[in-house]
Amino acid sequence: MKNKLTTIFAIGLLIASTSCEDYSKDLNTDPNNFTDAPGSLVVGQAELALVKLSESQASRYAGLFTDQFSGCDRQYLSYEIYNVTTGDFDDDWGDIYVAGVAQSQYVQEKAKADGNAVLEGVAQILEATFFAEATALFGDVPFTEAGDPLLFPNPQYDSQADILDGVQIILSEAIAKVGSASVSANFGGSVFADNDATWSQIAHSLKARYFLLAKDYSSAYTEARLGISSASGDLLAKHGPNTGEKNLYFQFTQEQRGGYLGLCNDPYLLRLLDGSTPRLLTTPGDANRLPVYFDVANLEINTNSGGYFAIDATFPIISYVETKLIEAEAAARTSQDASTPFNQVRSYLANEYGGAFPASTSTGSQLINEILEEKYISLIGSLQVFHDARRTNNALNLPIKGATNTALPQRFLYPQSEINANSSFPGVIDLFVKTAVNN
Repeated sequence: MKNKLTTIFAIGLLIASTSCEDYSKDLNTDPNNFTDAPGSLVVGQAELALVKLSESQASRYAGLFTDQFSGCDRQYLSYEIYNVTTGDFDDDWGDIYVAGVAQSQYVQEKAKADGNAVLEGVAQILEATFFAEATALFGDVPFTEAGDPLLFPNPQYDSQADILDGVQIILSEAIAKVGSASVSANFGGSVFADNDATWSQIAHSLKARYFLLAKDYSSAYTEARLGISSASGDLLAKHGPNTGEKNLYFQFTQEQRGGYLGLCNDPYLLRLLDGSTPRLLTTPGDANRLPVYFDVANLEINTNSGGYFAIDATFPIISYVETKLIEAEAAARTSQDASTPFNQVRSYLANEYGGAFPASTSTGSQLINEILEEKYISLIGSLQVFHDARRTNNALNLPIKGATNTALPQRFLYPQSEINANSSFPGVIDLFVKTAVNN
């Protein structure tokens, strides 16, 4: 280049005396394309990924599979009767591994370098949750080799049992790091609604959730009693009316795919609430809860002001109600006092919705099923309802949809993106094959 400039321009000798690198330095550097960022900023992206996993496509599939909602139009007519393909789960896998695990691990590295133990612990809580939900939904998945594409471009799959054990180790390490740090004042205030919980309480509730998933009921009971202790400690996704902050169920049903998800086939959850299918524990207060959940006149979930899925409605990631119902079920299965935590939830619901939520006097399997039924109703739109249905071998007899189907779906299909990209992919497993912990 110097020689060409010298030939054409007399001034080229002057130019040639200066290195071209001085003129081209940073020419291809985009100041808006960051190659590095502090962990305190990136942690919010991992939290948003958790919100999306908990409240978006994966939870809609879970709601359809457990008949909380109906699929009413286009491809949702197929989803309604469990006709799904591997490509349908690409987004869920990406939410977990690309947006979730990778970001959480990045934050941990940055937090370690900065000596920020609380931030490291928060990121571990997020990472553990992503891995736990991945194995709950898909079965065996990448775990020990996940998150480092340079070192492990084709990560091996770990067993579901080993992953659930590993998740508990990560959460225990996180609890030691976060100590008594509050959620709202420590990296949670921008994504989650204000609460009075500590990150340690959140982690204990998550430990209870995933011990329950593994059917370790004794440990689930112990951890639940250390978890979220009141509704003011709920970990809730924060939403509002502005672009980018709207409730994700609202966005889907009102702005993106109107008419796809609704009540067109009289789903089981609607029938429990309106009394057309009797509840195991008679609950007159459901007459007040029904219009909060559903807009029956329009056969839609309630996205109106004050509705459970309103534009600015918060959405639970993990809650007091879930924690106490875990405690109650685990207690019932381990000969502990199950009535007290269960009736605490019933009392809370009476205050929340008004009307009567009578206490239970049942025992044994009847009490367990009453607890499961309350959880099915109270955790509307949650992945945990799908987990419970499979873990208990459909103890509530949720309807099986589709004329040729004989069972509820037992897993999500491994995504097409993983089939194409990972040579360690173990092979396609049918939607109705149980995961290891549910065999």
